[in-house]
Amino acid sequence: MEADINNAFASRWTMASAKLGAVAWAAIAVLAFSRRVPIDIIELLFLLAPLVVIPLGLEVLDRRADGVQMPTLGRVVRILQPFAAALAVASFWFPASIVAGTLSSAWLAVGVLTALMAILDLFRPGWQSLGRIAINISRLDLAIAGAWFVTSRLGIAPMGFQEPIVLLTGVHFHYSGFATALLAGMTLEVCERRRKFCGIARWVVAAAGFVPFLLAAGFVFSPALKLICGLILAITLLGFSLLQISQAGDFKSARARVLLQIAAGLLIPGMLLVVIYALGEYTGKYWLVIPQMAHLHGPLNGLGFVLLSLVAWVIERSNQTREPLRSVGEIYSGVAYFSDAGRTL
Repeated sequence: MEADINNAFASRWTMASAKLGAVAWAAIAVLAFSRRVPIDIIELLFLLAPLVVIPLGLEVLDRRADGVQMPTLGRVVRILQPFAAALAVASFWFPASIVAGTLSSAWLAVGVLTALMAILDLFRPGWQSLGRIAINISRLDLAIAGAWFVTSRLGIAPMGFQEPIVLLTGVHFHYSGFATALLAGMTLEVCERRRKFCGIARWVVAAAGFVPFLLAAGFVFSPALKLICGLILAITLLGFSLLQISQAGDFKSARARVLLQIAAGLLIPGMLLVVIYALGEYTGKYWLVIPQMAHLHGPLNGLGFVLLSLVAWVIERSNQTREPLRSVGEIYSGVAYFSDAGRTL
């Protein structure tokens, strides 16, 4: 009973964080587009992740398998997430420096703790399933994303890469890494339970989980590898969009079905842009350049596919697992929740 109350409180904490984060992000976006703050589209796309996308992803993670009990480490991550996200926002009010890097390091801590959850899961039975592997890869991706973010805010140019490539790599591992691997893993688990499209789903999950790492390696070592991996990832996600459209019909919530279908539809033009960009860069034609991709592909993938898909999953899982708590239970949950987290920390 106590565990159920703590988990319910954690869920409400995380959803409150996502909602407040959405309001904060919208306010920052208004200030950015009115040129009142020195933040551009790439920074906005990044900030959407810690403020909104990651808390939604954490909620989906902890509601998988019909409400499996959340480990204490997961509750600690949930507590820290909104504070670390606020510090990530604050880091952009300073130029790249030790100060900005120090502020951003709180977000790296959230990523490292999330990655630790993936490592600990290796000691639990059933971790070898492809769905579990994809979900754990998503957790590892968050640590990598945080490391690139800190590198960007410190003003470091690793291997000669300059901005905006460094920050864009952090964006890449938040969206194409964490969020996409999580969504693919969740989709595979549903397909396997319902015995529908399992073969296609396994190929999608394998590519969505591992190709982003090869794509990042391509940026460092080989233009040909970058092209091949970019095309594979785009084609894979085009297939995933069709899989998601089909899966939406199994969702019980009408709102979740509509959001999942819209998200899948927005993924198609987003991936076509990736194909055009990859081919243009490799051939030297440069039909699209990074600023154009940020303005076109970024919103389609981040605000469209990733955000709407996660919202759809949260709505569907909430309808399946959430039970209303009485006021006394909610008061107790707050005391017990922070007491447990405090002992852990």
